[in-house]
Amino acid sequence: MMRSIGRTLALWEMLALLVLAGHAAERAPAADEAVVKATGKPAEGPAEAFLGEPFFDMQLVFEGNGNVREPYLAVAVDGAILVVRNNLGHLRRSEDGGKTWSGIVEVPIRHSDSNIIVDETTGDLLSIRIWDGRDRMFRSKDGGKTWKEEPVAVLTEELTRRSERVRSKKRTTRAEEIPGKTYFLHANASEAGITLRRGKHRGRLIVTATFRPHAKEHPSDRKEIDAIYSCALYSDDGGKTWSVSDLFPEGYTEEAGLVELWDGRIYYNTRSHKGFYDKSRARPLGPDAALRREAWSHDGGQTWADYRISKVLPDGGGYDRGYGMKGGLVRLPIAGRDVLIYSNADTAGGPREKLTVWASFDGGRTWPVKRLVNAGPAAYSSLGAGRPGTPGEGRIFLLFEGGPEGRYSAMHVARFNLSWILEGQGTGDGQLPEWIAR
Repeated sequence: MMRSIGRTLALWEMLALLVLAGHAAERAPAADEAVVKATGKPAEGPAEAFLGEPFFDMQLVFEGNGNVREPYLAVAVDGAILVVRNNLGHLRRSEDGGKTWSGIVEVPIRHSDSNIIVDETTGDLLSIRIWDGRDRMFRSKDGGKTWKEEPVAVLTEELTRRSERVRSKKRTTRAEEIPGKTYFLHANASEAGITLRRGKHRGRLIVTATFRPHAKEHPSDRKEIDAIYSCALYSDDGGKTWSVSDLFPEGYTEEAGLVELWDGRIYYNTRSHKGFYDKSRARPLGPDAALRREAWSHDGGQTWADYRISKVLPDGGGYDRGYGMKGGLVRLPIAGRDVLIYSNADTAGGPREKLTVWASFDGGRTWPVKRLVNAGPAAYSSLGAGRPGTPGEGRIFLLFEGGPEGRYSAMHVARFNLSWILEGQGTGDGQLPEWIAR
């Protein structure tokens, strides 16, 4: 009898999944057509490309004198892998799936608060620097080889009102002492921006940003920050103008990443400084001080819902527990599956080391498996995935700060596949899906 009931339930579960997949597939083709026009290749492919024999290798791509900072990794629509040492504006390209790398290309924006966004509708790359009204944007039409500056505007009409709403909910004297504008907006140390592929907002460019409602300018002393909020910038006109999303539901958050899921929702994962600021104000640290913050968007990144604190994803340690660190985030281009990869230091405080990757198979709800990438010193990281039909297909790319001489002495690129991660260890957070377990 139990077996019969089990088979019946399994059948209904299978039918439900097929119905959901059908609804998702109905929304996907129109979005994917825009990507195909730019790439000549499908936007997503089979899971088998990321499976097979476990694979891993690692290469040195940047080195320096202890100030090799701000890694960004992006995958152009033609499959070229771009790695950026952003504090010097140095970019290198690989056209063979990460086997070899070009010489250094100078990116015009040399600042930790710039970013790279891949426009999958046109194939262009955008490098955007949003810094409190001193905004600049450069466009590349040749996969990052050359860049040309273009006008850019951030629509900030709502920002003052939004700042006032935040201030009214939080007692502060510092904001009252600042005449005039009482906010500070910048797109800082986040993962590469993406193009939405599904739903009524398909074609939208979106990237994470940081909003400081109580600051007239960027404070030099972190302890003076009254509040910081992760948010997103999005553009519906190819990057000419940018709007600002609602603020992330929790303050003291920044340096985030986001991905679009198969059903059109957006998963948002952000660093938190809350424990660090609590300690600076002599408040006790809670048990979740060193964990990532998460939320989802159901409207193309305009608002954020379903906020929670991750059960297992660490926020990278750093100078102290609860200080957090920029991590990497990517959704693998697998049709019908929401396989996400996250990277960060697997420490709850102290030295930044033990760079690790985690895998989710349900759009970020659970993270059942992880694997150590580099046991030594390591800090900020950035993730990308090879596109179907290109030399990098089936490969996951991880650019990270770290080397034997220290966490800021070099940047390395690790290449691996999903099978390699699956040989790691379980986290106790959920189970592997049947299609993986088989």
